[in-house]
Amino acid sequence: MQNAHTAQQFSQFKSALKAQFGSDVYSSYFERLALADANEDKLTLTTPTRYAATIISKRYARYMLQTWSESVSPVGSIDVRATQEMVQPSGLQREVRDRLKSYGDGKPAPVVEQAPLPEPVALSDDATVTPFARGMTFDRFCTNETNRLAFHAAMKLLDSPEPVVTMIHGPAGRGKTHLLNAVAQEWLSRHPEDKVLYLTYDALVTDVCEAFISKSLKEYRTFLQNTDVLLIDDVQMLRGRKRTQEELDCLIERLRVAGKRVLVAGALAPKELAETGISPRLANRLAGGLCVSVEKPDLDLRLKVARQLSDEASEISGVTPPTRHVELLARRCEESIRELEGAMSLLQVATEAEAQAGGQLSDDRVRLLITDHLQQKKGPPTPGVILDFVCERFGQSKEDLAGRSRKQPIVRARHAFCFATRKLTDTPLKAIGGFINRDHTTVMHSVNAAEILAGTDPVFGNHITEIFDEFPQPGATSEK
Repeated sequence: MQNAHTAQQFSQFKSALKAQFGSDVYSSYFERLALADANEDKLTLTTPTRYAATIISKRYARYMLQTWSESVSPVGSIDVRATQEMVQPSGLQREVRDRLKSYGDGKPAPVVEQAPLPEPVALSDDATVTPFARGMTFDRFCTNETNRLAFHAAMKLLDSPEPVVTMIHGPAGRGKTHLLNAVAQEWLSRHPEDKVLYLTYDALVTDVCEAFISKSLKEYRTFLQNTDVLLIDDVQMLRGRKRTQEELDCLIERLRVAGKRVLVAGALAPKELAETGISPRLANRLAGGLCVSVEKPDLDLRLKVARQLSDEASEISGVTPPTRHVELLARRCEESIRELEGAMSLLQVATEAEAQAGGQLSDDRVRLLITDHLQQKKGPPTPGVILDFVCERFGQSKEDLAGRSRKQPIVRARHAFCFATRKLTDTPLKAIGGFINRDHTTVMHSVNAAEILAGTDPVFGNHITEIFDEFPQPGATSEK
C-alpha cells in the first residue's frame, strides 16, 4: 500500500514525465501508470496492457529512471509490467489451476507460452548509446557524380526549414542505409532532445502486428506521430503487407502536415514499387516528395572507398596493403560498395597474415583471392531458378505445379514458389502466376497461405528456410 508521502512522490514523478514528453505521449503511455513498489534498488511500475509495458520498457525506461532519480531519489533499475502480470493467484485459483493441468482423458492440457517479460532497465553512465550504426556518418560517406544527388537530398532534409518527404532508391549495396544512419546521427547531434526513429521493414511489420493484436494501435500511432525524424529502410519489402502499408501511408501524411522529416529508402522507384505489390496510394505518396536515385558506383567512387577502408584498417593493425592491390580490388569489384567492402576485408586479413609470417602478399595471390571472392557471389535469384529449386526440394515437376491437381504436396509446392518469388524478387503477381498457370489473386492467396504454413508446419517451414538459405535476400543485411 502507498502512504501519502509515496503517493505525493509518484504524482510529482508523473508530472515530470508529462512536462518532459508532452501531453500526447503522456496520455497514451504514462497516465495509466501505477506504482507497485519502490526502493533504492528497483522501481516497479505497472500499466494496463502488456504492449504498453513493452513499448515503455524499450523506448522510455532510461529517461523515466533518470527522472525518478532526479525528482524523487536515486534508484538502480526500473521494471515496467502489465497489471495482470503482477497479480498472484489465490489459494483457490491455484487449486483450480492444478486440477486443470490434465483433461478427463488423461491428456496434458495445452501450455500457452507468453512472450518474455521486458528486463529491468538499469541506469548507465553511458547515456549516449543510440541504435544507429556509429560508423555510418556523413564524414565516412564517399561521394562523386554517382551518389552526389542522394547525398545532397539527405543534407537538404536536415537543413531545409520546410522539409518534404524524401525517398532514396537504388539496388542493394549503394549506400542508402549509410545515409539513413548518417541523417539520424547528424540530427541528434544538432537536436539532442528530439526523437529520431529508424525502422527497418521487419521492425515496422512486427510493431504494427503487435499493436493490432494487443488492441494498442492508438498508442502506437501516438508514439510514431511524436517522432521528429522518421527513417524507413527497405520499403519494398512491405509488399503484401496491406495493413502495415496503410499505417505507414497515414503516418507519413501526418508527419508531413506537421512539418516533420521523413526519409525513406528502397530498392525501387515509387512507380516500380506500385507494380510489385506496394499499394498505389503509398507509392503515390512517396512519388509526391523528393525522389532521387543512387547510381552504380563508378571506378572513381570505388577507389575513394577502397582507399578509405584501407587507411582505416591500417590505423588499427599497422599493416598497409600495397596501393596496387587496393586499386586492383576497386577495378574488379564493380557491382556495389558492399561487394568492395568484403573484398577489402579479405585483402587486409591476407596482407596481415603474410606480414606476420615475414613475407609479402604476391600479385598472383591477390588476383586469386579476388577471383574466388567474386565467384562465391550469387546473383539475384530469378523466378525460373526459384521454381527449379522448389521442384527439387518438394519432389515435384514443373508440369505438376502448372497443372490442375489439388493434391496437398503439389499445392504446398505452389505456395512455396509463390511466397519465395514474392519475397526474393520484384516480379509482379501476374508474372509469378504465369510460371504456374495461375492468376494474380491465386498467387496472393498462396503467399498468405505459405506465411501461415511456415509458422505452423515444421516440414514446410524447413523447406522455406532452405529456399531462403539458397538465395540472397534483398535488404537482408545493412548497407554501407
